[in-house]
Amino acid sequence: MHLRLKLESFGMLVVLALLVSSAHAADKVSELFDRANALADQRSWDAAVAQYKEVLRLAPGFPEAHYNLGLALQASGDLDGAVNEYRQSLRLKAGFPEAQNSLGLALTRSGQLDVAIAEFRELIKLKPDFADAHFNLANALASKGDLDSAIASYREALRLRPDSAQTHNNLANVLRTQGKAEEAVAEYREAMRLSKPQAYLYFNLANALADGGKYDEAIEQYGMALTLDPNDPETHNNLAVAYSASGNLNKAAEEYRLASSLRPDFPRAHYNLGLLLERLGDRSAALSEFTDAIRLRPDYAAAHFSLGRVLARAGRQQEALAHFRTSWELDPQNVNSLSEYERLLKAATQPITAPASSK
Repeated sequence: MHLRLKLESFGMLVVLALLVSSAHAADKVSELFDRANALADQRSWDAAVAQYKEVLRLAPGFPEAHYNLGLALQASGDLDGAVNEYRQSLRLKAGFPEAQNSLGLALTRSGQLDVAIAEFRELIKLKPDFADAHFNLANALASKGDLDSAIASYREALRLRPDSAQTHNNLANVLRTQGKAEEAVAEYREAMRLSKPQAYLYFNLANALADGGKYDEAIEQYGMALTLDPNDPETHNNLAVAYSASGNLNKAAEEYRLASSLRPDFPRAHYNLGLLLERLGDRSAALSEFTDAIRLRPDYAAAHFSLGRVLARAGRQQEALAHFRTSWELDPQNVNSLSEYERLLKAATQPITAPASSK
């Protein structure tokens, strides 16, 4: 089961008075800047970028225009350009918290986590009560895998802004990753209390309930998520997992099939359905689902192992050997793949050698 992480939104556009060479020029720049901001508000990013660049041609020392251009570039997917504009803004206006915060966000999204973390920490030194900076630092720390530090930063963000549903949700995601299902459930419920009904919150709460073995409650929450987003394949897949765990195998099969129909390139749903069909004794159908999972994701080690198991039970030993071998090569730590491979090779003469990917 997967998390859905709600991250930051772009900062608000800022509009400040300009200092240029003449009143006429100031009026022109102000008019262009207002037009660019209006285009950005409409999410017409390419047009906004062009207008901000025209503003900066006339007033290159305007830090807010560099900042807003950075926002528009980031929204249009140009992270490198956004980083450059945020840095230009900070060069012109030291201690510009929105620009430094957005710089950290762009660096996070481009995978430069250590640099982003340094920016957020520097910003927090300058403005300790900036809740967004603590929140975004926590997101970067969580992405890096420093979960304890992420939790501490989320909690500081909540101390400063306790009514942030987004922060409660992200804190819950990290707690769930640490296996703290009950704490995660409490945070998800608080996020839901503070927010309007949203499918991803029901989905995340359901996942945490399922982690804690509360499958009936999880099924109810997945159902609530589907009332808001009925065509989400992840929710149908996870609902199927909960149905299967609670013993309702027919409903589980129905949900897995629905998940696969909604997203034909969803290998996990095919794999899960294959496991269920094998459990029900329909090995032929299970074989078909495992095959589909591997077709969609050739490096799916667990699917290769399961397909090998079904083939072995069907007496198709050579094919089974090939899939056990592939599973082992893809996941050398999977002792079950190696064990099954060795068992089938017991009467064979060829030696068993470690796969090339083994370390």
